[in-house]
Amino acid sequence: MQPTSISKLQADIQIPDWIIWIQCIAFIVLYAVWGIPETMGFRNTALITGAALSLYSIYRFRHFFIQVNAIPIWLVALLFIWATLHLFMFSQDYSLQLLEFRRIWRYAAIAVIFAIGLGLSLASASANQGRWWALIYFGLCSPVLIYLLKYTLTTYEVQLGIQVPASLKIYFYSQPHYVPKSDYIAFCLPTLGIALGRMKSTLLNEHFGWRQFYAILIHFSVIAATLFLFYIQDVKNGMFHAAFLFLIFGAFIFFSKTSTVNFWRNAVIFLAALGIFTTALYPHVKKNDSWRTLVADIKVAVQLDKHQEWKYAGAKGYPNNEFGKVVSATNYERTAWFLVGSKLALESPLGYGLIEDSFKKMAKAKWPEVSPNLSHSHSGWLDFILAKGFPGFLLIMGALLIAMRNSKYMDPPWKEVASWGLLANLLLWCTTEVTATVTFVTLLFWIMLASSLVIWHSPDLVDS
Repeated sequence: MQPTSISKLQADIQIPDWIIWIQCIAFIVLYAVWGIPETMGFRNTALITGAALSLYSIYRFRHFFIQVNAIPIWLVALLFIWATLHLFMFSQDYSLQLLEFRRIWRYAAIAVIFAIGLGLSLASASANQGRWWALIYFGLCSPVLIYLLKYTLTTYEVQLGIQVPASLKIYFYSQPHYVPKSDYIAFCLPTLGIALGRMKSTLLNEHFGWRQFYAILIHFSVIAATLFLFYIQDVKNGMFHAAFLFLIFGAFIFFSKTSTVNFWRNAVIFLAALGIFTTALYPHVKKNDSWRTLVADIKVAVQLDKHQEWKYAGAKGYPNNEFGKVVSATNYERTAWFLVGSKLALESPLGYGLIEDSFKKMAKAKWPEVSPNLSHSHSGWLDFILAKGFPGFLLIMGALLIAMRNSKYMDPPWKEVASWGLLANLLLWCTTEVTATVTFVTLLFWIMLASSLVIWHSPDLVDS
């Protein structure tokens, strides 16, 4: 068969605008409510609608999957195969894993189809990139916007003279409409990262006019709103990873090859962004003693045999640190559980089998006295290793890292969606208990969206 270049296929294939419109609207609805309880009908409708239309995009661009830069997609396909083999060959609780398999992996397959088709449609619609980017960015910001609405209604309910429904209030404890901190991180930190990435690209570009200035203001607003959410909800992981992303942003601004372009302008904008971060971080650190006792608490937590309070999730209290004060539960448990989880992973390198609660099941089998509230190791990556073993971890991590690397072939704004969005996910999965149905499927969605955006820009050749 005659080899055909990617550029020739790009010119020949067009996705109708009405399909992309519906895909974008489905994404906005999905991302807005994905982490909100009691919204299953909206989530499933958006997910199925988006996936159904994405099948057309995938079919039209089917030749693009036969290239090197499609490796992340094939790695995720292998992850699905490994999950199936694990169920039948390596499961330590077949009946329970079968129930979870039918629930999570079917859900994940639909999300993967939607993400691949959406990415291909967006990348191929070169004529209206600004319009599609605006819709996608609005969707990415929707969780923060919904939170700001809820905060306003909750705080000023009496002043406004209205009765706010329970579903439109914010909560700080578990109840039907409570949104866990881990979900706030999973859905808001990638958006903050993308905002920083877009600012970086704008500032390192020689052309800077009023349009770029207004875009910077929008990104500032997104960053400030996200940090406000993390502060009000006291999301320590969110604050930590946001600060780390900001340091990476600063490194690009001052140490990249093009950092000398308009240095002083960029320095002023960087200082303004630093002011936003400082305004949020300083009071956060001040009200959380756990940051100041972090090292002392870790010294206690690593003594697993001497101090075994980690087994009981607070039911039997906590030990004292070197200052004679009770350790921070957050610092102590996260450290101890990570060490325990690491040992369990080495003892069972193929994993227990469950995306949710593998740490709980394995700890209970080894130490029958542990609390039933011991559910996660508080590291998403470690929990995934405990679930699907090191083979599963290598597949999903390989897909994520290769997709990040391949983003260099892309142009803004999709370059930042792929690189900074995946970077934020890579970080948050290190220290957050996100091995749950929604957050795990969201991670796969991000990897597949980035991968499909990349393969459309690939310089490789395929066979027609």
